[in-house]
Amino acid sequence: MRLYPLNRLCLAALVALGLAAAATAAVSASPQRITVSLTGNGPILHGPTSWQPGAVRVTATSRLADQEVTLLRFRAGYSYADFLADGTRAQRRGAASRAAIADVFAHTIFHGGIDLFRGQSASVTVNVQPGTYYLGEMTSPPHLTRIQVAGPASNATTRSAATITATNSSYSVSGALPANGTFTFANASSRPHRVNLIPIKPGTTRAQVVAYIHKTGGRDNGPPPPFALKGPQLGTADLSPHQQMQLTYRLPAGTYAALDFDQDMHTGRPETLEGMVAVVTLR
Repeated sequence: MRLYPLNRLCLAALVALGLAAAATAAVSASPQRITVSLTGNGPILHGPTSWQPGAVRVTATSRLADQEVTLLRFRAGYSYADFLADGTRAQRRGAASRAAIADVFAHTIFHGGIDLFRGQSASVTVNVQPGTYYLGEMTSPPHLTRIQVAGPASNATTRSAATITATNSSYSVSGALPANGTFTFANASSRPHRVNLIPIKPGTTRAQVVAYIHKTGGRDNGPPPPFALKGPQLGTADLSPHQQMQLTYRLPAGTYAALDFDQDMHTGRPETLEGMVAVVTLR
């Protein structure tokens, strides 16, 4: 994982009524849209840094081999300075690094994001609440833009064709995953998860994928397995427990391995070794 956003009625007789309605009524609209260009010099955000509560859709495009855009916010009592200090400690090795990573994830709510490869574009839709968020890349040092969420809420929604749900030891899929469309990623577990979709040969079984993962120790940079296919792959950023996001994307139809290459913060073991493996079909 990587460590390291009324018409006010002027008629005197309607002013009070207009202000009361503005404070309580939801604004009906499509999700607010933000775009992010991921470059070698950090992300470039196109759009406002003041958002209204409700659905926000962030579309990102990558120019490098593997880049990620993430939306996060901090729990009360944890500051951006604390986050940076833990990020520095996380660059160490062993127990000290795992403790720092655990501290970050204990005090930070990760609302998801997108893991992109060169030339790709995809979108993440998240429902935000009033408060302070950060959007950008969890590099070292991080490149994050402060986002302020305030004002009347939007009731906009995004349609989802399917849902991938992560538990502590598996993925489950409901609905038909599209090759070109949107699915919901929900984290029903007690620890953060992500999902990466990697193309594999038709007919490959979960048992084959699991056997290869155990053979290579769950590393995400091991040699390609015999069932691997060359082609576009895509994933989400980390998603905190009890959160959900929607990923809108385009990939070739076919068979994919759904994998979580994060490490368990307490044991250091890759989540793939804990069961976070599935074989799915995009149609």
